[in-house]
Amino acid sequence: MQLAVDIGNSYSKAALFDKDTLLEIIYFDENEQKDLQNLFIKRGKPSAALVASVKPLPESFIPNLSSICHTELLHAGLSLPFQVGYASPQTLGPDRLAAVAAAFNRFPGRNVLVIDIGTCITYDLLLADGLYKGGSISPGLRMRFMAMNQFTGKLPLASLEADVALTGIDTTTSLQAGVYWGVKAEMEGIIGEYQHIYKDLTVLMGGGDNKYFDKKFRISIFAASNLVIEGLKVIMDYNQIG
Repeated sequence: MQLAVDIGNSYSKAALFDKDTLLEIIYFDENEQKDLQNLFIKRGKPSAALVASVKPLPESFIPNLSSICHTELLHAGLSLPFQVGYASPQTLGPDRLAAVAAAFNRFPGRNVLVIDIGTCITYDLLLADGLYKGGSISPGLRMRFMAMNQFTGKLPLASLEADVALTGIDTTTSLQAGVYWGVKAEMEGIIGEYQHIYKDLTVLMGGGDNKYFDKKFRISIFAASNLVIEGLKVIMDYNQIG
């Protein structure tokens, strides 16, 4: 069995695979790891793990996981099924690498814009010939709410709800409208700019906050609820890890 571990800025997820079958996905605390241990008791121990982490890990995390199975950290130096054209691959987030791997596997021979909506919103371009060009990074939803709260004297800390009106009727709903419709307009604008260049562009969208946007666009967008996990599995299979 293979274990794919996605450690983001806000959440940590682990997925256990038996060959091509996804057995279970869990959220866990990387500082305690009790839920991981319970997963292994319930499902059995994996033979190998691939970890994508966008933040420093607790000192004991990798040694503890390595005591259970062969464990590797995802980085740009690992063999990838696509070519990396990024000027500084050593600075490239493993979550972005995994997301592009998922796109490469889903849409071979196509130009794909990968949008991952989490703590930050990342846009990554994979060309039809298998070259990953790079992309852009902008603040995510919660980061925008926090910035308006922290860098002003009176604005409250708001959060997003399922349905947000275009016009806010008080301070909180105005903040919600600004963040939601601002992010939606940003994404539509970036998608449109890429469509001017790549007429056959495919858009793949994932991330924890994807749920707010995946059915809100006029164009067809493919949604992936576990984009990084999906890409980690692709990279594990490509490298015969596990």
